[in-house]
Amino acid sequence: MTDQALDILKLVLLGLLYLFFARVLWAVWSEVRRTQRVPAQPRVDDQAATVAAAAPRQRRPPKGRGGRVARLVIVEPKARRGATFPLGGEITIGRDPASTVMIDSDNFVSQHHAKVYDVEGQAMVEDLGSTNGSFHNGNRLVGARLLHPGDRIQVGYTVLEAQ
Repeated sequence: MTDQALDILKLVLLGLLYLFFARVLWAVWSEVRRTQRVPAQPRVDDQAATVAAAAPRQRRPPKGRGGRVARLVIVEPKARRGATFPLGGEITIGRDPASTVMIDSDNFVSQHHAKVYDVEGQAMVEDLGSTNGSFHNGNRLVGARLLHPGDRIQVGYTVLEAQ
């Protein structure tokens, strides 16, 4: 082969190498950008999605007034978004069928994971010694914490908002 043909092959190889690296960087950038916008969600059974879609619309409990929390609303995962639980007495969260907020499809949730209860008109959230912990506004929950409207509680992949 002539030197000119070898030079052309070198340039083609170099161009392909640049295209390969550009594609890798694009894929990484797209993945990072996607995870910043949309948090990871667990896979939802088709049956659970069908049941959620077929369920009749329920009337939501009223929002709290005067800086007090009156209900919890599921904001993640998408399949259960909008489910509301009025704060009256104690709300238990876990995989146990007797829980007020039953999360049976998430392996990161304990049988008795957390509870939200009322103390003198103020909502409190407490982790019940779960294996993977509960999170209050992104921070690991240790002991009991006071809930304010807009606070978020994360249990496994499920995120509840206090309203």
